[in-house]
Amino acid sequence: MRIMITGGGTGGHTSPAAAVIEELRRRDPRLLMQWVGKKGGMEERVAGRYSVPFRSIPVEGWTRSKSPRMLLTALKLAWSVFRVWFYLKVFRPQLVFGVGGYVSLPAVWAAQRMGIHTVLHEQNKRLGLANRVCANKATQVLLSFPDTVGAFPAEKAAVVGNPVRAAFLTPPEQAQAREALGLSPDMPVVLVIGGSQGARRINEAMSEVVHAFAHDEVQFIWGAGKQEAIQMRLRAEKASAPTQVHAFIEDMAAACAAADLIVSRAGASTTAELAVMGKPSILIPFPYAADNHQEHNARAFESAGAAVVLLDKDCTGERLGELLRQLLSEPSRLAAMGDAAKPLARPEAAEAIAERIIELVYADADEQSVKNGP
Repeated sequence: MRIMITGGGTGGHTSPAAAVIEELRRRDPRLLMQWVGKKGGMEERVAGRYSVPFRSIPVEGWTRSKSPRMLLTALKLAWSVFRVWFYLKVFRPQLVFGVGGYVSLPAVWAAQRMGIHTVLHEQNKRLGLANRVCANKATQVLLSFPDTVGAFPAEKAAVVGNPVRAAFLTPPEQAQAREALGLSPDMPVVLVIGGSQGARRINEAMSEVVHAFAHDEVQFIWGAGKQEAIQMRLRAEKASAPTQVHAFIEDMAAACAAADLIVSRAGASTTAELAVMGKPSILIPFPYAADNHQEHNARAFESAGAAVVLLDKDCTGERLGELLRQLLSEPSRLAAMGDAAKPLARPEAAEAIAERIIELVYADADEQSVKNGP
């Protein structure tokens, strides 16, 4: 098979793509792939990690307000479409898989006008702008939530869930994960993650929280992001509670397995990972996400009883510390929240997406074979 992947900008878009790459490679060892994205973006790093050839385009996010920059953005979009047309002509993919983000628009739009199958995946509860633009001409639109908000052709849509990488489907036991991470086996663990780039509001609150707990009350794994990790490490140096501060947590599945409670943004990939691992959480939606999609994601978990939602504007050290102390003092509630998260998971999502891609590719191959005759 020859498959082109496009999309990125955040881990919420790249993590599902990575999960689907793993599954497609498992099924087709001769798979040929390319990834189209923005040079220097997270998608380029993920493509490199998975040894997928990367093709760059200069596209930028569309400004939501009128500005002279709109002309430059439009020119970059047009140039991106032309470059993608060239990539498509040379690579000749049998299908383009779009995982969203503004960077996916040129490749999906061009592929649709060249008669190439396009499969879109929407990770969030609210359909993103790029997917909204391309949904009508898509071969299939795959959704993570049954009540996704947005206009899309219902006859082309199917709910498959949000795929997670294999590591989250087969995580280590909690005791094993704690030992590997150098954590005490008998003390509660709170994992704090602000997303792929960190989160300033969460970091500011956590710089107070780590000083509010005694040495034997709780231990923290804190992913502060590369921009603020050094500063936050300095602030946590004299914390009474044992605290590990990381710029980037390499083995996130092990960190999640070690934790009793997770404090996080409410990106689509993060919430999918919380669900598949059955982890209770405090979700702090990023308030400036497109269409406020993180709050929609968080509220879905809150409605199911799997999470407590703390709005960004209310995320102070005092308030976050109160919530942590309250939840950690109620192990039965944490267990119930974890159990409530599990039904929100779709552990077979990557398999379902891979199957649909393979069906479309080989249906075309069979049709072509019939046309050509014996």
